[in-house]
Amino acid sequence: MRSSSVKQIKTNQMYLSLATFFFIIPSIVFSQTAESLNTAKNCLYMALAEREMIYEINRVRSNPASYLQYLQPMLNEAATNLKKYGKGSKNYSLTFTTTYHNSKEVKKVDTTWHYTNEEKVKALRTLISDLKKCKSLTVLQPDSGIYNAATKHAKDQDKHNWILMHTGSDGSSPWDRITKFSPSMSFGNENIAGNSWDEASARDFVIQLLVDSGIPGYGHRYNLLDPQWTHVACKVTDYNGMKWWIQNFGKKKL
Repeated sequence: MRSSSVKQIKTNQMYLSLATFFFIIPSIVFSQTAESLNTAKNCLYMALAEREMIYEINRVRSNPASYLQYLQPMLNEAATNLKKYGKGSKNYSLTFTTTYHNSKEVKKVDTTWHYTNEEKVKALRTLISDLKKCKSLTVLQPDSGIYNAATKHAKDQDKHNWILMHTGSDGSSPWDRITKFSPSMSFGNENIAGNSWDEASARDFVIQLLVDSGIPGYGHRYNLLDPQWTHVACKVTDYNGMKWWIQNFGKKKL
């Protein structure tokens, strides 16, 4: 996004609330055929789980309202917990913002406090509202360069105990890595999510990022639902009992 006071503002947000979802997800009917959404099926440079993640991202983009059947029961449960147990424990999230003023990089960290039960209800309500309004979005195509960017950052994170957020140890941002490894892209962005539940599926992670409870502005949600993206790649890794996902999105040059 553009600002009159700075050259460009890009926000890095890390999913700090590592929620786990324990529920059975029913089968659903999508607006497009499964074949047309499975754009990475022949991309054998990706692991099967990574191809399945792209499939799931395309599912929610092709028919956002189809996910309401998962989210309404979650909202009902969250509302019950809020009424029964109160606002919940106090927690916080960090937003890392990099701005450029007169070609000089300026980094800022903002802390946002919230109550867990209260925030979960708010996040689910806003998500349900967003998905009801959201029209079908473009189906994303896989890209090997973007995959290399995601892989680079995953390896970097492994070496640094997954504390790097979105900025690499070399100072690179997600858009730096994506446009470097895939020069046909004009811009890109990144989601990162972790979960300690071994059985968490691609759909569980997509829902986790869509809900985005505790993240100011629900940046991961809007990354997933951003109409500007044309390409995608995903990388998964296991580190010290946690399953970590990197989702990288790219916008192809015109």
